[in-house]
Amino acid sequence: MPGDPEAARHITRTWFEWEIDGLARKVILVVETDLAMQPDEQDYDALTLDMLRTEAIARSRASRGAIDRIRIVPVRY
Repeated sequence: MPGDPEAARHITRTWFEWEIDGLARKVILVVETDLAMQPDEQDYDALTLDMLRTEAIARSRASRGAIDRIRIVPVRY
């Protein structure tokens, strides 16, 4: 997949979810990361998180199907 290897190493898993609203279906790319996501967390780095967002968008564009949303979530050990 295209993108930044530095940002990609912070992606622990990806998967797709569906969001159903009546007859409409939205496809969501979920990106799990080991990065701190809140400014008050230790090791928070806005620049690295932005690189991760860019990598998630690149993965979305590389997908064969249409992606309606991207959700970035913290890793759960």
